Amino acid sequence: MTEYNPESQVLGTPYVYDKGISPLVAKIDERVRILRSQGKLTPEVLKQIQTYFRIKNIHHSNAIEGNRLDYGETRMVVEQGLTITGKPLKDTLEAKNLAHAMVFFEELASKTDKPITAHDVRQIHAAILQGIDDNNGGKYRLSDVEISGSPYKPPTYIRVPDEMEKLCNWLEQITTTSYEAKVSPVVLACAAHTWFVYIHPFVDGNGRTARILMNLVLMRHGYPISIVTRDDRARYYDALGASHSSDLTPFISLVTDTLEESLDEYERAVRDQLDKTEWARSLTSQIKTQQENKIRVQYDIWRSAMELLRSSFKQTVDTWNEVSADIVTVFFTGYDVIDFEKYLSAQQGIIIKRSWFFRLDFVSGQTRSRYMFFFGLPSNQMRVKSPSDVSVLISREETPFFYERLDQIHNHITPQLREITYSADNENFICRYEHNALEPKKVEVFGREFIEEAIRIHIVKA
Repeated sequence: MTEYNPESQVLGTPYVYDKGISPLVAKIDERVRILRSQGKLTPEVLKQIQTYFRIKNIHHSNAIEGNRLDYGETRMVVEQGLTITGKPLKDTLEAKNLAHAMVFFEELASKTDKPITAHDVRQIHAAILQGIDDNNGGKYRLSDVEISGSPYKPPTYIRVPDEMEKLCNWLEQITTTSYEAKVSPVVLACAAHTWFVYIHPFVDGNGRTARILMNLVLMRHGYPISIVTRDDRARYYDALGASHSSDLTPFISLVTDTLEESLDEYERAVRDQLDKTEWARSLTSQIKTQQENKIRVQYDIWRSAMELLRSSFKQTVDTWNEVSADIVTVFFTGYDVIDFEKYLSAQQGIIIKRSWFFRLDFVSGQTRSRYMFFFGLPSNQMRVKSPSDVSVLISREETPFFYERLDQIHNHITPQLREITYSADNENFICRYEHNALEPKKVEVFGREFIEEAIRIHIVKA
């Protein structure tokens, strides 16, 4: 059963967060402190990977809002000023505009002697909508709005100026050189983002503006930027939904994950002055012909197998709930299968991070057990048995917002299944169990086995 700690107030804001998340935030703070104390966050290192972060940020920030340009197309728009044929003109304009807004954002981040103001926020928004909606760019909305797909209804337009004044007064305080933070800059950045989204001051472009605002706060305090990727979209919107009730905890959890990845990139650049992801993209450009087509065929087969796996678990959960939900209710939450870019990175041995696949929640009364299935590199035992470059691994929530791989849990009873991969050569799934036993099995069989074991363990805990 998950137990939550007392809440902490983010002073000057309407937000609180669970103290159980503090160790994750402290880990980020310590990594930044070490890099800065060792003089490793130098201008040379920052310049080296600035282009990579800028394009990645533009691509994913737009993709979250529905933009259909892939990473390579976004890069061509930003670096070469091209218009992508076969895609809506609006997608190209959004990439160009966000690139201009990023330049302005970087200038604001460097002017540490000046606080961030409401005028700055309006200028960022105007840059985002330039040529798309000049009438509303940088201007607070004059009508009430609804957010598509969300039950949340933002404040009426009449309240927007007063609400933005409160937010921007607080923003000016926390971005001055004399400000002494009572909480981590990570928490302040999360509060800035969610507060802005709560107000929803503009007709369009609120999400992209909020993410720039969050990163302004981070950079003003000497932190790397947070890039919420397209793969994080479902988790991102879930966390924003929770923030509307003033709870920042899920959003802080997401942002600490994104900052872990950003810090990894900085440390990699420091180590060898070479960005492995850029190398992977360079390699990709060299195999655009026959080899890439072959890998894409492999990916399509693998993706179909993963969709079958996810669907089978969902059907098993539905069957259980139809018959036995009064004993234990099982909730299924599905996420996206990783895209081709991540699949290709895995083939080069680059670690896949934060790639959730689906989650199972077992609930009985006040007791909850939560298992997360996620993508990662295969274990040594699995790699010998199966040629697949990506595995589905399993973790369980052991403390609030912290998942531990079942392989690492030694003091509690866990289901025996540890890892799943798909062998295209043999057209079957291979399961790795406790003590590294490997066995080919049909998906409906090991799915039922896992859910049955988890239910029995959950009932014992209850």
